[in-house]
Amino acid sequence: MEAYDLLNHRDFVFQTTDARKVRKLLNTPGATVYEGFDPSADSLHLGHLLSLMAMHHLQKAGHRVIFILGGATGLIGDPTGKKTSRKLLSAQDIAANGEKMKKQVEEMGLLRFSGENAALMIDNSRWMGNFSFLNDFMIKVAKVFSVNEMVKMRTFADRLKDEGSLTLMEFCYPVLQAWDFLELFEQFGCRLQIGGQDQWANILQGASLIKKIHGAEVHALTFPLLTTASGEKMGKTEKGPIWLDPKKTSPFDFYQYLIQTPDQLVPQMLRMFTFLPLEEIEKAILNPREAQRLLAFETTKVVHGEEEAVKARRDTEKLFGKSEGGTEAVPTFKMSAAEMPLDEILVQAKSLPSKSEVKRRCQGGAVQIDGQAVTDSRQTVNKGCVIRFGKGSFLKVET
Repeated sequence: MEAYDLLNHRDFVFQTTDARKVRKLLNTPGATVYEGFDPSADSLHLGHLLSLMAMHHLQKAGHRVIFILGGATGLIGDPTGKKTSRKLLSAQDIAANGEKMKKQVEEMGLLRFSGENAALMIDNSRWMGNFSFLNDFMIKVAKVFSVNEMVKMRTFADRLKDEGSLTLMEFCYPVLQAWDFLELFEQFGCRLQIGGQDQWANILQGASLIKKIHGAEVHALTFPLLTTASGEKMGKTEKGPIWLDPKKTSPFDFYQYLIQTPDQLVPQMLRMFTFLPLEEIEKAILNPREAQRLLAFETTKVVHGEEEAVKARRDTEKLFGKSEGGTEAVPTFKMSAAEMPLDEILVQAKSLPSKSEVKRRCQGGAVQIDGQAVTDSRQTVNKGCVIRFGKGSFLKVET
């Protein structure tokens, strides 16, 4: 299946500037495509995985993909969808975050940065870091932008309507993003920018800039935003994003989040976040519960590898059995030794207030280790075990 058709069948295509022309561009190997990533955090999150999967499919189809790291634009922060100005990060923080994101992408292996048709990772501070404000920005770029049109952009219109503060720095963000597209067109012949549907207006600014300066036609392709029935973005929780870094969101918690995906989103996410054949997905979704498990396992495998996915599935079955799913992220306790007594673990983890309470629960039959009842509160516990110490109360033990 050719690239555009594959993306379309896997539900990546939400909107394009011209479906016929974008299809022709992507169904002919050799196009250059880019997406920008804002290094405002030290890890990518689940929302970024959608983009990485699309870029993987495009690279595999013979296109050159460019991962733009917003080392310069990240100092400002994308105001899209924000009601207030974002707290500014230092140049040092942005640089450190960028290095971590770069390492993360390389370790995941979704993009190849060496060999034939290698992907490129470029920091946009390469052209913005030492530019001439007058010659490079004002005369070349800023002069072709209409303020009349920019204030109509939803991000800015909503902020002004609510009488919120809007800085000139934030107002310039779409201009700087457009500049990225211009530089990539001039240096690499890039003719397509991809991104989430909330980036549509920003991407069009870049396409317009290239048209005005060079008279060339370039295109945009956006992905749908995945939201729950209540309108919340998938990948967001009360505690924050679902990170791809295992130190910020453990593979187990990552798996647990996905296994609770609302039924109506599972088919689409299976197509987007896994490499399973479409025929296999169509069969799997006939059983919603099995489809959730499949989504959790396959996506965890993509991000963290098969070994971690198997562990997460095994630990879930220890806790809830094959017919049940988690309802909360299970806390973990890191042991100071290879093994420890049960009561010390539960007290040090602050799961229970005292050793006497642990003993009482053991004697009352309320404590299990890996599904087996425990009556001795001093029983030794090894790493990888899951302790249940009451209804809905669990603790995963690690070292």
